[in-house]
Amino acid sequence: MPGVLGYGWHEGNRGEYLAQYFLTALGVSAPVIRQEDIGVDFFCSLAKEENKKLTFHSPFIVQQGAVDSKEFVYGGLQKPRAKKDGEKEIDEEKEVEGEKKKAGKWMSEGIDWLFSQKLPLFVCTTDREKARFRLYSTSPMWLVHYHFPKKFLVELCPDKCHDPIRDSQGAKAEHHEGYEYHIPLREPIVDLDVFQLDKPTRTKAIEALEIAIRVEQENLAWRDLGIHAASWFTDIKPNEPDSLKTLGGSVFWTDGQGPHVPRQIESLKLMAINLALNLHAQKDEERLKYLAPIFAFYAKGEISPWIIEKMPDVVLQYLK
Repeated sequence: MPGVLGYGWHEGNRGEYLAQYFLTALGVSAPVIRQEDIGVDFFCSLAKEENKKLTFHSPFIVQQGAVDSKEFVYGGLQKPRAKKDGEKEIDEEKEVEGEKKKAGKWMSEGIDWLFSQKLPLFVCTTDREKARFRLYSTSPMWLVHYHFPKKFLVELCPDKCHDPIRDSQGAKAEHHEGYEYHIPLREPIVDLDVFQLDKPTRTKAIEALEIAIRVEQENLAWRDLGIHAASWFTDIKPNEPDSLKTLGGSVFWTDGQGPHVPRQIESLKLMAINLALNLHAQKDEERLKYLAPIFAFYAKGEISPWIIEKMPDVVLQYLK
């Protein structure tokens, strides 16, 4: 309606403006226009100053929300659509044990979206009254993703510090085999207000964020290789790069037959080939001897002929 804007929308816009102000203090930030907003609010890169010039590196994406009001929730049930005048009630009903129970549509796309990003994802909160910006790593979500494959709803919880594996599981969904998971993001990687944008403080914040981006890039690389492993920060102090040197790490496996083992074996092939050629060129025959049995997983026809020609005999004897 011309001349009218919902108060909540206006306040939400102000929060995004504030987040943009702080993100541009850390590097470069491109807001996603509202017509293209499918979850990510900002595409960003960090900045490095040398000889009075800025170069940009370490791309990442950000979701923003207002402190104490935004919930970073993915999945769950779709809220009922508001009825228009003259429409009948359109609640879905499902027969469960002889009773009709209301069951909305499960929004699985949100969970798929969360765990399919190609750039490190961070969430931030803004406090307009205090002109404060807080940015959180989402790395703990991979522990829940690999440990609990059946998820009905996922919530990322800034400032929560409970154990991601033991204490994240919430209620079981009524019409779904999965559970709710409330994942702790711990303390923020970056915590700034408008009085902390001096160069030394910003420099430390950028250094801390660069470490967090690098760790999440590694998590994404393992995921893309089909390797269920993840790292996360256990002792975060905002704007303090040294606090991020302490990492938790874990690997995950299952006793059930699944699609991951063939993919993992394929991912191992190039790493094993590269390592074998390096060890051979460096005349490190002792470690090459320990590596060679890995090649029993592969046939000669799976490796390019020009590479086969360069492989040492100790490796070739294991190829099928």
